[in-house]
Amino acid sequence: MNRIKETLARIARAARGSRDPSTSSSLRLDRVGRSSSSTLDSREKVLVRADGRGPLILFDGTHNGDEGIDIVFVHGLFGSRSGTWTKAGVCYPRDFLGQDIPGIRVIAWGWTGALSSTGTFVDQAEALLADIARIRSGTSRPIIFIGHGLGGLVIKEALVTAAMSRIYGAHVELGNVYPRTIGCVFLGTPHVRSGKRSLGECMAATALLSPTPPNQQLLRALKDSDKAFENLHATFLMISRDIRVVCIREKLPSTIAASTELARDTDGLELGKGTMQMMVPRESAAYEGFNVTRHDMAASHLDLARFKSRDEPGYSQMLAWISKVSSGPTPAEAEAREPRNQEILNSLYYDTMTERESRIDPAYGQTCEWILSPNLSPFPKYLKSQDPILVSTFWISGNAGSGKSTLMKYIARSEKVKQQLLDGWASEGDLHMACFFMFEGGNKIQKSYEGFLRSILYQILSARRDLIKVAFPSFFDGPWPPPVLFTSINNLNMAFYSLFAHMSETLRLFIFIDAIDEYRIMERKDQYEPNELDITYGKDTGDEAWGQSKWAIDSHIEIAKLVNSMGNKDTIKFVITSRELPEFEEAFAAYPRIKLQEHTERSITQYVAGRLEDEAPGLPDTKNLCKELAQKSKGDILWARLAIDMVVGCSLRQLRGMLNSLPTHLGGPDGLYMRMLENLSLDHQESASRIFHLVLRAQQPPSLITLAFAEEGAVHNTANELRIVFDNTHPYDNHSIQNLSDQMQRRLQTCCAGLLVAETGISTNSNAIETGQRVVFVHQTAKEWVRRKDIWQRLPGCKPIDTIELDFSLLSGCARHVKAFGVLRPPILAWPSWRFRPDAWLLIANALRYAERVDGEIPDLHAYCELLDELDSTCQQAWVAALQNHKPLHEDPDWYDSRLPSLSRKHWASYEPMDAGKPPKRKDFLSLAVQANLVRYVATKLSGMGSEARRKKAQELLPYVVSPKAEGFSACAGLSGDYWDFHHDMPDTRLLDILFDAGASPREDEKVWIRALRTGRHYFSRGSVTMTHLLETYSSSRLMRNRERWVAAIKSLLQHGADPNSEIQVTTGSGENQSTTTVAAVDLIRETLEGEPEYAIELVEMEMLMGRRGSVGIAR
Repeated sequence: MNRIKETLARIARAARGSRDPSTSSSLRLDRVGRSSSSTLDSREKVLVRADGRGPLILFDGTHNGDEGIDIVFVHGLFGSRSGTWTKAGVCYPRDFLGQDIPGIRVIAWGWTGALSSTGTFVDQAEALLADIARIRSGTSRPIIFIGHGLGGLVIKEALVTAAMSRIYGAHVELGNVYPRTIGCVFLGTPHVRSGKRSLGECMAATALLSPTPPNQQLLRALKDSDKAFENLHATFLMISRDIRVVCIREKLPSTIAASTELARDTDGLELGKGTMQMMVPRESAAYEGFNVTRHDMAASHLDLARFKSRDEPGYSQMLAWISKVSSGPTPAEAEAREPRNQEILNSLYYDTMTERESRIDPAYGQTCEWILSPNLSPFPKYLKSQDPILVSTFWISGNAGSGKSTLMKYIARSEKVKQQLLDGWASEGDLHMACFFMFEGGNKIQKSYEGFLRSILYQILSARRDLIKVAFPSFFDGPWPPPVLFTSINNLNMAFYSLFAHMSETLRLFIFIDAIDEYRIMERKDQYEPNELDITYGKDTGDEAWGQSKWAIDSHIEIAKLVNSMGNKDTIKFVITSRELPEFEEAFAAYPRIKLQEHTERSITQYVAGRLEDEAPGLPDTKNLCKELAQKSKGDILWARLAIDMVVGCSLRQLRGMLNSLPTHLGGPDGLYMRMLENLSLDHQESASRIFHLVLRAQQPPSLITLAFAEEGAVHNTANELRIVFDNTHPYDNHSIQNLSDQMQRRLQTCCAGLLVAETGISTNSNAIETGQRVVFVHQTAKEWVRRKDIWQRLPGCKPIDTIELDFSLLSGCARHVKAFGVLRPPILAWPSWRFRPDAWLLIANALRYAERVDGEIPDLHAYCELLDELDSTCQQAWVAALQNHKPLHEDPDWYDSRLPSLSRKHWASYEPMDAGKPPKRKDFLSLAVQANLVRYVATKLSGMGSEARRKKAQELLPYVVSPKAEGFSACAGLSGDYWDFHHDMPDTRLLDILFDAGASPREDEKVWIRALRTGRHYFSRGSVTMTHLLETYSSSRLMRNRERWVAAIKSLLQHGADPNSEIQVTTGSGENQSTTTVAAVDLIRETLEGEPEYAIELVEMEMLMGRRGSVGIAR
């Protein structure tokens, strides 16, 4: 964010520079353009600086208009705009390119100067941007940039600045350079660090080859600006996904003309005068990225940029690279675009995307129409206003239960709102409207930034499929699913940046965000201590009654910053709703606002009158009664609705008496919620406590069937056996499942006073009972209220809560639901490959997560193990049954003779549904139990085997503990939004002690040791897909836990005989840039942990085990 702010400040300077006549004071009129047309005497007059700075048109073969391509050459440090590209008197951009590539204009741009105060080439980038914008006035033809050495850094900085100007709507004339840029060729430009060399050190080494030797101050500045260069590259990666990039690396060394103590080679030796050195390391001169290709040229660093003959191989390569970056999609690529469009939309979509909005009751009658009246509301003025002060955000605030979500749903779906936008703010643009209803009571994705991004992008791109290529350009040329997580925050953010950068001239995006107070920073939740997650309560009335936590307050601050940051763009407007919390009062103080409770008395009166007319017709004096109830509600429409529910059916005298006795607020120990539970019988109070706490303990909102099974408990009261075992002899069918569902529905009403409801989604099978009925709180305030421990202590029918019993019941509920799943729909899918249904696998995964919670504390270990064994048996039976019931669409003898018997012998755990990559291979349930950290279960199962069988099984399980298969991403992530893969994490290290005690040994199979060593690269390498996934989907604390467990595993393997001298092949890069080296285990461990001060002591201890003497100072 700081970098973006700095860039925006520079945009203004660059824009002023592009129009400042003083910059032309040293300019002279020169004639340098040469035309390839028949009128060779026609020369284009351009302004050229006498000092060699600025643009110089070397060749112009374009005609008027937008046809052709501009190719801009930018030399390196202390180079020159013509000399850098000249060899033996031949300036190949001028003398060759024009004849060999028709319809191009060749522009050489010159620059000088040192680093800016921020440590980068921002001043030169601003000048480049301003000059190119000026020289291209009146044309929109494509641009290709070619940069040599550090000139590539100037290009990257300029494109970042141009992109930010587009995104934030500032100085569009500069930003127009960015969307016209179709390619970049970098010749020996350092992009990333190389081994022990920082990026800044790579820059300093490159500077040594400048025609003019750099001074020590400049070299030191380059070296010290390492962080700034890394930030530049990270931002360039974000904005260059649809720019074809070619990175060229030198293959021949260069002779250094100067000596300096600041530049060193890869081994840390000083680079002295006359040293032959590869100036830009191979690893630094290229990088991994979308639309990025890497090539080598048999030339030294300086000769990358100059050719004296067309016959030189380097020149032929340059022609090919320029053609590559300028080429459009092939017919086959264009034809394949539409299926890819649908694949991208499918990946953005998640099942609960519209769930919260669908639960919100529509506005009652005309109760919300006032907001569109200019006489009653400032909202219409906001819709039409072009005023920058009013342009970004409109805030609808209100007390809990005041009807904010109902009002938001009304305006988000109002055609009148859309028409007013088209008549005003969006009159000259392309209007897109999208909404997101945050839901703290739902699963992770419904209250997270990821959910917001996916929902908004899905709505925009579903309506405008032509923009999918603009938002996700780099996902059209590769395989699907992609090798990286498509729904990562980084990728979704870049999609937004791409839309704003390319569509800022016409895009008008109007976004409704409801209930931002329900937003949570889910990816960093595990960074908070338990006391920071616990809710504390202030007053018993008002918003303080609902409580707050540090996590929630930090979440509110973050979402406010996100809204303000995105609202800085001229192309976007927000309408937000929230409670009136201090964080929002401060962040949104300058925005136009409606305090909803000041406008709802009339609406509540209309609502109450309508309810009484429908449900209590003929009741006398209803007018005064409605007014009285509306005043007592204090603008809280939820209170009014619940109050009416309680008093309807009473006589007028009883009604008035009850109405007068009702608390005037919802929450707290004496509010309306408390009165509703106090009115329940003692038995129903006990049931309410159990049901509420089961829902609160659930991984995500449980389905109605799972909750019904869980509420019954894990053990059958009369049969004295596990209920899942009892189900074997008393199986469920459609009728009994329907009865179970109906009974649970009734219990939610009678025992929970209607504060829990079961949602019904759209079934994909019209002949099956809906399995997706998730149980959620009727309102966020209800969830926040039942969390209060003091509430349940006041109710006489409630017993103390046993969290272990609740988790065991939830484990039982999931396992029993899996057993009954086949009654409702097949749990296994055959197309396009054999796998579990994502919703069936989610039940299995949730069962294992509940098992992990109770594994170390469950009092009845036998029942616990029996329940998990039954889950394993149930899944295997479902797997085999699905295979046997499968009938191939076409006659296929091979299915019955070969594939069916083979698949039937496989274990179900190897068929996890995946969104990307292959599913992890698991030989049996124990391997999955290891990945799920079920320590006591694994120990118990191993102890029940004979000694030799135990040793073999322990050896078989050892790889799962020391080297998880970190490939692919589960399809359940898209289903629930908070699915946690089992195969990306190192299991609990206590499992190693169990396996070694059972007889496992790293000496029996060297592959186990080698795989364990390679696993470290997943958690310590910045380029690792696994590391990126962990950082983007959860918090860094999860990554640190994996690192700690890996270090402990390597140490334990060494203690049990792993060979420190084993040789391991290590592969770096990919595709044509892939290389393999062989290193000793001891060296790989050292390389992995060097520079990680947290593990300095562990590294010393391991070196002692490996026979090498170490010191704490080694890991620096």
